[in-house]
Amino acid sequence: MEHQESECLGEHGKCTPCRSCMPGQELSKDCGDGGGGDAQCVACPPRKFKDSWGPHGCKPCLSCTLINRVQKSNCTATANAVCGECLPGFYRKARISGQLDLECIPCTKQTPSSEPQCRSRTNLVKVAVPTVPPQDTALLALTSSALVIIVLVLLALSIIYCKRFWKSQCQR
Repeated sequence: MEHQESECLGEHGKCTPCRSCMPGQELSKDCGDGGGGDAQCVACPPRKFKDSWGPHGCKPCLSCTLINRVQKSNCTATANAVCGECLPGFYRKARISGQLDLECIPCTKQTPSSEPQCRSRTNLVKVAVPTVPPQDTALLALTSSALVIIVLVLLALSIIYCKRFWKSQCQR
């Protein structure tokens, strides 16, 4: 006997529909094509949810921070997380169809000024560039200059010494 994709082997050896679990629950094992007849409904594991009745499994929760958006509500066993607006310095790009992408991307100098979240250029995502205080820069310049002078003096003394050494060797 051949079973449908959504059927399992029932008590009397007949094809029966897979068990349907309520929101927040999934089957303890895969059901379909004749298998999983003894599957039971169990709670969705952490960070997963199921918002409707059926034999299908729980789905992974959406992470708003991974898509650069504010989280309005947490994910529960029966509902996915709800994300709000883009985080400061990010915007949602519109597709050709006019639909907005789920993920927010960083505002840059090249972002069109028509993007309201990026109009204020103070919200641009800043790349961490190490800055050196002016006092440290002056100290670094002074130290570098002193080292260059010392190397030049040593080089000049070495040349003078070598000339004298070669003169004394040639006279012998």
